[in-house]
Amino acid sequence: MNALLRTISLPLGLALVSAGDPVNEDFEAGSNVGLWSFNVTTPDVLESSGGNPGGWLHNPFVSSFAPILTSGAGRTCFVGDYRARGVTGVSIDAQTLSATFGAVGFEFSLLLRDTKGTPLPDDDDYAYFVGPEVPQPGAGWKHFVFAIPSADTSAVPAGWSGGWAGDAVNFRPGVDWNDVITNVDRVEFWWLNPSFFAIFQSWDVGADNLVLEIPSASATRNGGGSNPAGYVETAPALFGGTWTTTVDIATPGAFASLVAIATAGPTSVPLAGTLHGELLILPPLVAIDVAVGTHAIAIPADCALAGATLYTQAATFLPGDIALNNAIDTTIGTF
Repeated sequence: MNALLRTISLPLGLALVSAGDPVNEDFEAGSNVGLWSFNVTTPDVLESSGGNPGGWLHNPFVSSFAPILTSGAGRTCFVGDYRARGVTGVSIDAQTLSATFGAVGFEFSLLLRDTKGTPLPDDDDYAYFVGPEVPQPGAGWKHFVFAIPSADTSAVPAGWSGGWAGDAVNFRPGVDWNDVITNVDRVEFWWLNPSFFAIFQSWDVGADNLVLEIPSASATRNGGGSNPAGYVETAPALFGGTWTTTVDIATPGAFASLVAIATAGPTSVPLAGTLHGELLILPPLVAIDVAVGTHAIAIPADCALAGATLYTQAATFLPGDIALNNAIDTTIGTF
């Protein structure tokens, strides 16, 4: 009990993580935390207006067979183990202002690359999905959503392809989807099917509103069922948002409530004494929020939290008595 009470003073945000990067890069106010770039000699321009809406990333002179927008290595929330984080998709707004010979027949594609942490492409493995036609010159912004079946453990999910430096349409021997989806080092958006070639031309292109999609989720647990079940989620835990819950203090006539948070996982330990009931979250606790029945917990915008699961349990205070309630396991999502 003493260790539990000492934890109450922990500042919640600091106990969890430090500040971090966005999962929805909109390039507002000159922001480009993920170092997204078209990777050409002509510098990208962070425009302050004309996006969809507001700021956007612009390159007016991409001299290439096709523009390729890439994330900065290790500098963005868009990289990592997609399966562990529960990633279900990415989306982007793109536009083509001009192309010397036109863009008819070019297909907008998503490519996920495992670089093995080296700068050379020879050891890279990648998986890609070919989408619909690229934005046509002068047609304005076009929205693209790519579903990513990160939980799929097949060698190659339906609709996807794999490749490497020696073969653009097949994974190298001994490598498959599972190797790439659990080690995404770079995200790329191609104005072309990655297995095709095209004539070099001059492109004027832009991007806006890159979003990594991780669904929020929660599950209520109550072990053997002996604890009061008065702990309820009222708004989901979202990256950079506020997670809200309520604890029933009226029924037991309690004067306060707490929500304890851990990251290690669930447990089941009966406790007796002043602190009593079934402990359902595995210590150590990273934070405790004390309130009067209504709890609002800020979720920092930090990459480490996108897709992470928090194991939480409530309790109520009566004079000389702390009664444990049910637990809620919540996965922090981006939507």
